Amino acid sequence: MTELENKILKFLVDGKAYSDTAIMKNFGIDYEELQNIYKNLEKEGYLESYEIYQDRNISHSSGGCSGSCSSGGCGGGGCNCNSDEDDALGEFKEIWVLTSKAIVEFS
Repeated sequence: MTELENKILKFLVDGKAYSDTAIMKNFGIDYEELQNIYKNLEKEGYLESYEIYQDRNISHSSGGCSGSCSSGGCGGGGCNCNSDEDDALGEFKEIWVLTSKAIVEFS
């Protein structure tokens, strides 16, 4: 992990960022560089997409549904897959979620 990635992750864990714009402004980087940092942090297990986070929570709370409705993961029952849920996930596809690894290592 680069020093900049480390600083941005600490910034996120501390709850000091509310938008990509805030992060870019505070660290003097552009949107493309920030997206690359997000991808690197995802690869290292510090961030996950909201869809993956949501899938994991649905799986735990519904007794076994895995995968998002949009990816066909709920097709066999167990989940209430409908177009409203797909629409809601679409609204959040640009959101990253901190993983427990990030919280433990940077809190």
